[in-house]
Parts: sequence; structure tokens; C-alpha cells
Amino acid sequence: MCFCNSLFSQSIVERLKDFYNNSDFECYEEKIQKDLQKFDSMIINFSPNIGTIPHAPVRPANIDLSKENKIFVLAITLSNTETYNFDDNIYDYIIIDSLRTFIIVCVDDKSNVIGYTDTEEPGSYVDIKDDFYYPNMARRRQIRNSIKKIKKEEPDVILYCDAFRKSFMFIKENKIFVYETKKGRSKEFNDLVREAPNIDLIRRSNSILWPLFKGLENGSHPLQYRLTGHTPENEVRICPVLCCEP
Repeated sequence: MCFCNSLFSQSIVERLKDFYNNSDFECYEEKIQKDLQKFDSMIINFSPNIGTIPHAPVRPANIDLSKENKIFVLAITLSNTETYNFDDNIYDYIIIDSLRTFIIVCVDDKSNVIGYTDTEEPGSYVDIKDDFYYPNMARRRQIRNSIKKIKKEEPDVILYCDAFRKSFMFIKENKIFVYETKKGRSKEFNDLVREAPNIDLIRRSNSILWPLFKGLENGSHPLQYRLTGHTPENEVRICPVLCCEP
């Protein structure tokens, strides 16, 4: 879904809010759970003993989302940024990340992050207690507290953008703020983008790595790049396109 070339940035924000408010979260949970199980099966088939390897790069999630406290986070990305200039409004380059659409953040009863889906790979799960993902204790605490601190801002919608620093973001007062995890603070998206030391860092943000598991599934080389906004129809994860079929 592309919101590019809108006349007003506010309309982009409103469309994101409308999409979130009208989404069928049961449908997304079902879809994500199926993808987690599929990803687990692929890992186990690739290496049957990988679940017992202490420092394996990936491990089966073995998680039942229906039993977890969950926060649904709308995934966005940036598209058509090849000609971006710092005086542009970055909101005009936002689209929904149809490869992810939503990630699910699992939290405890105090809103501390336990883990989350689909940030590393669509269909994957990152447990923040896992030493492979977060060997640094300070970094682990930062991630653990991130959603709790975002919720204190009383956001309309929490967002995630893989294309920009793999950042958690949120909508408040018709603006998008990026939560800077290491600094524990939030900054408006345009203001933060314009601090980039090299404009090419933003212009290249519309290029994403082909998901590893898709490469393995298709028998192609996994390290391939493609442009955002060009998700093949059979990979689009917007409900009810795939997950609510009979």
C-alpha cells in the first residue's frame, strides 16, 4: 500500500491510523503464527540439532502467540527514495511494509519486552534473552524498556521501520516520532533523517535484502536485494489476502 505523493503529510498519518484501527488482528496473529511454525520447520530441517546449539545464528521460536501478552506494531518502510533531498518531507516516502505488515511484540505484565516477531526475518522470532541477539546486557535492557517508554508517550499507533535503523516509531499528534533506543528518547522523523551525515544513506533505504528463508525456499541465492514496494503478490501479508482464505 503506497501513500506516496499525497498532498499533505497529515493525510498519510491519518491513513496509517485508519489502516491500524480497521485491521483484523486475529487474522494477522493467525498468519504470523503459521509463518513462525513454517520458519521453525525450515530451521529444523536444515539442521536437526540446531535447537541445542548455544550460539546458533537462528533457533526455532517454539512460541504460541495465543498465550502471550501482545502488542501489534504496524510495519512501514520507505519507497522511491532515490531522489530524496533533505528539504523533502520523509512522510511522503512512507508505505506499509507488505512483507511484514504487522510485527507482534510480546511483553510481560509490566510492558517489558520479552521478544518480537518479523524484525530479523518475516516468520522469525527474536527472544531478547538470547545471547546471540543481545550479548550486551545494557543493550538488552534498552530493548526491554523500549515499548514501555513508547507507551508513556500515549501514542496513537506504534510503528516499526526496518528500512530506517530497524527503528520502533510511533504516531502522536499527527506526527511520526522515532524512538532512539540507545538514547532512550524520541525525535520527530524528519528532524532525525536530516541529521544523516550522508544523503545516500536515506536514498538507499528503499533497497531491502531478499528474505533469507525465501531464498532457501526458492533455491536461489539468499543474498539478493530488491526495491521496497515491489513485494511479489504471493508474499504480500496484508490480511485477508493470504491468511483468511478458506
